[in-house]
Amino acid sequence: MKRGLTAMKHSVSTIQPNKIPAKVSEALDDYLKIADERLPDLLESFYLFGSISINAHQEGLSDIDFFAVVKRELTEAEVEALRQIHQEMKRKYPKPGLDGMYVRREDLEGTNEGGRCPYFNEGKLQGYRLFHRNWIDAFQLKMYGIVVRGLPIETYSLPLDWKGLKASLIENINGYWLNWVKRCESVRSLQFPGLFVSSGMIEWGVLGVTRLYYSIREEDITSKMGGGEYALRTVPEEYHKIIREALRIRNGNKFSLYGSIVKRRRDVLKFMNYMIKECNNL
Repeated sequence: MKRGLTAMKHSVSTIQPNKIPAKVSEALDDYLKIADERLPDLLESFYLFGSISINAHQEGLSDIDFFAVVKRELTEAEVEALRQIHQEMKRKYPKPGLDGMYVRREDLEGTNEGGRCPYFNEGKLQGYRLFHRNWIDAFQLKMYGIVVRGLPIETYSLPLDWKGLKASLIENINGYWLNWVKRCESVRSLQFPGLFVSSGMIEWGVLGVTRLYYSIREEDITSKMGGGEYALRTVPEEYHKIIREALRIRNGNKFSLYGSIVKRRRDVLKFMNYMIKECNNL
């Protein structure tokens, strides 16, 4: 196979190597080599999803989103070994970083109620999470996931319940994103001044809600860039300037479309409140 992602013993791989950037391939090869040495016979399958799987990976910005299926319940010693591996990978490969969960077949198939899955990001164990079968991540894994090692994704009985998935997306809009907007509107919040000067916050907010808007409306997924471009075709023109500003930031263009940070901040909040309302009306 291309770029070093070689077939592993006892594995059936349907990897699409043309989708994997060279730096990602290098990091994955290194990670799998270390994991095999320190935790032999642990990984059953290893899948990529996220920006890589939909051809939207941006070098220096995108992470390596993954789900690793393990053959057994992890011991504390094995979780500690994984913690050390991710820490080493972060030192060696600051970008792209590994961002993902270690799950069992029972988690994917919904037979392990209350299962705790270690989640790693930025080289650290961020805690334990449930694998929610109606996550947008689970949908993306089923529809667009790339097999790096192991069994075809369809081996696992992942559901395709759009009604349940839509409910979780609306919950995310009315939970995380509505609270994010409220914090930015509150003078007592640190996010209030942040939205004046932080281009990262503008990109995060504007393109974050547009991705959800796309998914709820089209019953599919897209990248941040794709969500912004879609919004330019589907929302009123009065919001186009702030969408283009967010896309400008995402693309690394240093020249703002705004002469006033006050007006820009106001447009972010106006657009996000509009999008939250629209998502609830779909």
